[in-house]
Amino acid sequence: MASTKNIILAGGIIALCAGSLFILFVGSSVPIYSVKELMDDPNAESYIDRRIQIVGNVTTITNITHFTITDPEIVDPSLKIQVVAPVTVVRPQRFALDKTVVVEGKLLSIDGIWLFKASMISTKCPSKYE
Repeated sequence: MASTKNIILAGGIIALCAGSLFILFVGSSVPIYSVKELMDDPNAESYIDRRIQIVGNVTTITNITHFTITDPEIVDPSLKIQVVAPVTVVRPQRFALDKTVVVEGKLLSIDGIWLFKASMISTKCPSKYE
């Protein structure tokens, strides 16, 4: 028969593994924001240098590394974020003006010009009715 000491040890190991999995899956999620949610947040500076995702519509493509996104739900030209995406970041096939994208990366600065450095770009899945 198993001793009480072995049962307690096994229970502790199981609890440790479960706790580690919880931290791994919950702690590694990247929060996602709309342009408006991020810009309206009174603590937006707290997002600088943190990994986040932003959903927005591509409104301008300046060159191969720079484009601007705005909120897909609200038409307000002042709600825009400039995105810098190094040439090593893959652009999806559907990446174009007026397309909804999700950019993942880090917010670099806010001071009047919102600047976001993207490490990943994905486009919204097309509807089968488009």
